[in-house]
Amino acid sequence: MYCSYCGRLSHRCACGAPESDIRRFFARAGRRYAPLILARPPKWAVPPQIKRRERATLRRHSRDWFRRLAADGGERCANCGAGEKLVLDHVIPIARGGLSQLDNLQLLCAECNRIKGKLMIDCRAFTRRE
Repeated sequence: MYCSYCGRLSHRCACGAPESDIRRFFARAGRRYAPLILARPPKWAVPPQIKRRERATLRRHSRDWFRRLAADGGERCANCGAGEKLVLDHVIPIARGGLSQLDNLQLLCAECNRIKGKLMIDCRAFTRRE
């Protein structure tokens, strides 16, 4: 069993610790931490050629994707709702096998993006429900 946020084995996961990044991330949004478990581990060790290709794709389409995401969900952070310093964030990071495609991107403020790092959290689901 693996943690769906950090990808570690569930008994080695530190996401439940009070000072963990995941708790700080959810605290910014006013939500509670809820552990999720995966049956299979996420992908690790993505080759550098693929990372380079995905980053180039993101650079090529970033303006268009930013406009489309802002039109769909409003020009606000998907986690905390802030409206300034917005950046495109991969739900499944490139380092974990995520692709630079519109359905794998979300808008986050710079602070939420920094805290999230390589965690795999889809904040779009939270903004759709609320």
